[in-house]
Amino acid sequence: MNKVSFLKRFSILGLLMILSIILKAQLKDETTEIKKIWDRGGHNAFTDITYFKNNLYIVFREGAHHIPNKDNSGNGKIRILASVDGEFWESVGLLELNGIDLRDPKITVTPKNRLMILMGGSVYDQQELKSLSSYVTMSDPGGKKFSEPEPIELDEKIKPDFNWLWRVTWYNKTGYGVVYQSNVDGEKGKSKAFLVKTSKGREYELIKELNVDGNPNEATIKFLGGEMMILIRREGGDKMGMLGTSKAPYTEWTWEKLDFRLGGPNFDIIPINKILIGTRVYSDEGAYTALMMGKKNEKFVEIMKLPSGGDTSYPGMFSIGGYIWMSYYSSHEGKSSIYYARIPLSALE
Repeated sequence: MNKVSFLKRFSILGLLMILSIILKAQLKDETTEIKKIWDRGGHNAFTDITYFKNNLYIVFREGAHHIPNKDNSGNGKIRILASVDGEFWESVGLLELNGIDLRDPKITVTPKNRLMILMGGSVYDQQELKSLSSYVTMSDPGGKKFSEPEPIELDEKIKPDFNWLWRVTWYNKTGYGVVYQSNVDGEKGKSKAFLVKTSKGREYELIKELNVDGNPNEATIKFLGGEMMILIRREGGDKMGMLGTSKAPYTEWTWEKLDFRLGGPNFDIIPINKILIGTRVYSDEGAYTALMMGKKNEKFVEIMKLPSGGDTSYPGMFSIGGYIWMSYYSSHEGKSSIYYARIPLSALE
């Protein structure tokens, strides 16, 4: 098969997959669907979602508590759920490493048409964090089997300890992500952020240290045309979130300070060039997970409060065919549990 025929076939298969998921949603109705899908672990949290080969996939951490126990038991494992329709979910994988707390999994489809799961790996001793790094696993072609998590390899220009590559976004066969480095210069709570790229998902090359003050950490990257956008959480200073934009080669950045804090931030670009942010909201009545909508250099407005409260947030999200598909976790029903949402974009206007 020549290259042109292969690309045509690949495009047709991709289109059929997209049409399939849209049709399944439309056969149900045009209303918002939000439901709890998992609560079997002691603490179920930190989610992400994607679509691959006619299945929805949701990944999350399953552990004893938010962090391991004082006796070093209860380390986090990464649970992988799959569903063909969003109604019935089955576990298709459970990733674990001896002595390492795995957390915050992020799932993407690579240019080679494999599922890739990126996750943090922490080592605790009596609930004190001793080391932090990132691990990656790849699926088989069918998305049903996953390799044992392996540590990623960062550019040697980035110091080796306490680095977390929080999420990777693929664009034109290159994966981009932000590494946040904590305990900078031995100072607890101090952090820096580095923009990196990869071609295969395991080795990452430094592009630039990001000039963001206020101890930046969790960050999500998206693209609008050829422009890269970074949404990044800050835990120092006024703690307000930041939205950055840059054109290739992504070394010169313009930063806009938001007027709200972020927690487990994620976002997507929806018609017409609107930015939809999923995040934890910090209110006087307590935390909850919500959707905020706006545009660059304009005020963002909260447009939907999801059923949530207490220990909550870290949404996974993608938009396609007039819907936003989401995962998130919340403890508003008694224990931290995993939730799935399918929301028509028309409900967000």
